[in-house]
Amino acid sequence: MHELSLVQGLLGQLESLASQHGASRILEVRVSIGEDSCIVEDSFRFGFDAIKTESSLTERAELQIQKVPGSDLMLMQVEME
Repeated sequence: MHELSLVQGLLGQLESLASQHGASRILEVRVSIGEDSCIVEDSFRFGFDAIKTESSLTERAELQIQKVPGSDLMLMQVEME
């Protein structure tokens, strides 16, 4: 299940962004997942929900996923406070 390692990388990226912007909490995360990426959306969401609780920064974050053509996983938008 490579989705878990992808989620771990995403959460690391979110921590960096929050630090850069002086944010104390991530509220919403929007990603796009390419239809040809071989990423299972349900597994990615499960991994995100499981790991996000390990940090007070992300524990209440909501994940929004948009399927798009292609094979990329992209962080599109982050809502922070």
